[in-house]
Amino acid sequence: MWSDGKILRSAARMMRAKAPIQFRLAAATLFVAALTLSTMGLFAWRVVQDAKRQFVTNTAVHVILVNSRSLGEQELPRHVQWQDRQRIQQILDQSLSDAGARAWNVYQINFGITDSEGRADWVESVDPGAASLLGLAQVRDDTAYTTSSTASRLILYVPVVRQTQGGYESDQRIPMALSRVEPISRHAPLMTLSSAWNADSPNGRPLFVSYDTYRNILERAFGQPFAGVIRALERGQDFGIEPVASVAVYIPHLTDVDQVARILTAHHYNVAYALGAFQQLSSTWRTAARMAFGFILVTVVATYLGPWLAFRSDLRRSRKDLGILRHFGFSAQEVARIYHMKFRGMFLTCAGSMALYTLVAGTFMFRLPWYACAVLASVSTACVGLLSMVLARAARKTAALQLPHLLRLSNEME
Repeated sequence: MWSDGKILRSAARMMRAKAPIQFRLAAATLFVAALTLSTMGLFAWRVVQDAKRQFVTNTAVHVILVNSRSLGEQELPRHVQWQDRQRIQQILDQSLSDAGARAWNVYQINFGITDSEGRADWVESVDPGAASLLGLAQVRDDTAYTTSSTASRLILYVPVVRQTQGGYESDQRIPMALSRVEPISRHAPLMTLSSAWNADSPNGRPLFVSYDTYRNILERAFGQPFAGVIRALERGQDFGIEPVASVAVYIPHLTDVDQVARILTAHHYNVAYALGAFQQLSSTWRTAARMAFGFILVTVVATYLGPWLAFRSDLRRSRKDLGILRHFGFSAQEVARIYHMKFRGMFLTCAGSMALYTLVAGTFMFRLPWYACAVLASVSTACVGLLSMVLARAARKTAALQLPHLLRLSNEME
């Protein structure tokens, strides 16, 4: 009859009712430990998410801007030219081919072009395939991109430039319609890396167009095909403009950014990049990761060591009760089950509470994705379950002791 589940549950309730204050303290310690682990996990995941957003997936920190090249100690740096992009790409392919770095031109027309809003636009563009520099998926031919505009469409009045003995002048404008106007985020890579593209005033603003539109504007302004303009510039002819604003180098792997910057600097290029203040980034990240892992491990061990010691202490104090149950005919397995039933409900409540807390807090307080909350809730529940399993195993070993040994140990504890 001793195998009747009702009798075992009744015995467990009796043990729970007479449990000393230390058992209740152990239960409270368990709840605090589980809450600490869950909160620490949520916070750590939030930090990882922020680091990924700010560094790993943030295009701006993967980009190096090359604005000029130093020719010698006695000469001023010269602005980047058409041939520099190809030269930079060759340098990186030869020196650090595994980095997969790619060089793009950022173009400019450094004279103001009046638009239908009455403002002077400093027209800019990027190479085909470099839309990510503007934080865009693509750059459309019929669209103007700017950091601020209330218009839905724009007309650019492109000046027709002619050379005179005193330089260049224009008294004719060719209208060029752009049927759409879309915003550029001020957090886009080019906006982040250079304040010049964020400069906006009532008299002028940066305005980006597609590469084909940029070429079309130059052809209309100088009255010749784009290829002819480029050949003339390469021969040294002065058109009164510097078409290339800078060369943007994109590096896929964050840990290669510093090395690419050092290579370009060694070839006398002057660079600017968001990670310029962080040298030896890879080593720093590895050290930080090891320290973080060690801290989390120590915290988890210290957090769960308290409840484990508290429950072990309660198990030692319960040896007399276990011996009495053995004396009344319960088997060692039944006695172990009774003791496990004594704390099973509390562990289930703790696991459920921590899972619910992790899901709610992770979603609404830490703003984590649902799958991250589900993983952390499972980990918190698993840690509570693991502690319950270890304690149940200790109870089975204790209940299997000989009855005289149980009673003797109980007398020693008293």
